[in-house]
Amino acid sequence: MTAPRGGSPIAALATLVLIVAFAASSGTAADTLAIDVRHRWVALTARVPHLALDAQTASAPPGNPVGMNVFLEQEVEPDKRQLSLELLRAAHVGWIRQELPWEQIEPNAKGEYVDRKFDDESTWAKFDDIVERANRLGLSVVLRLDTSPRWALPPGAVDGLGPPVLYEHYWDFVEQAARRYRGRVFAYQVWNEPNLRNEWGGRPPDPKAYAELLKGAAARIRAADPNARVVMAGLAPTLTENEAALNELVYLRRLYEEGVKGSFDILAVHAYGLRGGPDDPRMDSTDVTFSRPQLVRQIMLNFDDAATPVWATEVGWNVNPPEFEEQDYGRVTPTLQARYTARAFERMHEQWPWLQVAYVWFWKRPDESERAKAWFWFRVADPDFTLQPVYYALRDAQAVGPLSTE
Repeated sequence: MTAPRGGSPIAALATLVLIVAFAASSGTAADTLAIDVRHRWVALTARVPHLALDAQTASAPPGNPVGMNVFLEQEVEPDKRQLSLELLRAAHVGWIRQELPWEQIEPNAKGEYVDRKFDDESTWAKFDDIVERANRLGLSVVLRLDTSPRWALPPGAVDGLGPPVLYEHYWDFVEQAARRYRGRVFAYQVWNEPNLRNEWGGRPPDPKAYAELLKGAAARIRAADPNARVVMAGLAPTLTENEAALNELVYLRRLYEEGVKGSFDILAVHAYGLRGGPDDPRMDSTDVTFSRPQLVRQIMLNFDDAATPVWATEVGWNVNPPEFEEQDYGRVTPTLQARYTARAFERMHEQWPWLQVAYVWFWKRPDESERAKAWFWFRVADPDFTLQPVYYALRDAQAVGPLSTE
């Protein structure tokens, strides 16, 4: 059964009039208007399924809902890490999600925590520095624990993104991290997007295997730091169901069937707008939209897991230059990226009380070497710290208020 999205046909018609009114304009303003009008038209006219989602707030909501994905380990100079964190704090960001790649901690052999390329410096040193600086500024830290060093992988593994041959080795690393940062890191996320072949070591997605990895990691984290939270891997939103990628809704149902309930404290989603705006209500097989977390929440309810909160560990819109041949992530203008991101937080606050924290994807890269890649253009700041309009939108909104209410 479907229900029409509310909205007046007159209002919808008015949006078309706007296009005509501004047809004579050119450049960025016209581009912004054309994209925004198209997205508003979809939001006004789309027919969407009715979901009887719970209105309850998940337990213990954090006060600040705004997070940011960072790659601070890639900044060689500590001063740049410090500047990044200070700028984020000034924008009222309360959380950072920082990758802690296992392949960087034990690159050479199990139990060896030195970087032979840099005078046997501790491989933990730069991550210690990041955690300490974030703590001093009052930023809550989430560490994403993933990748495998070459020695732990099966022969012929295409890269370090896959799980190890022996899960015990990964669990040992997870326990080391939780013991080292006990009381200083709020949560640990176990892997990232395992429903994609290219994030699972070139192997077909395997919910049963990931369920085992998650359960073992959770047990080790909780033993090492009982106060730390365990975050399930954020699943990539996708409509695909083959060996390259598995629809995240199918994947999640299989995880629950494998008994993962209770092995994580927070369920993660990735809430991208891609080819639509923040109010795009569609949740069908036509496209991936910002509304998709509601389908994830419905699965949680089906498995009696309403008390578990949800975090959107990746949220964002891409500002690819229009001349790019490939637009894999859709495209908006910097003006719309700013407006849509602020509106996304408003919508989560208004409509999804079960979603506690959302992490914008992403802060910045350390240099320009990846500028030709489409995903580079999600950035909030350029490598030289030039701030994009989305930064000011977050700062000026002052975090827009909590995403959930008690």
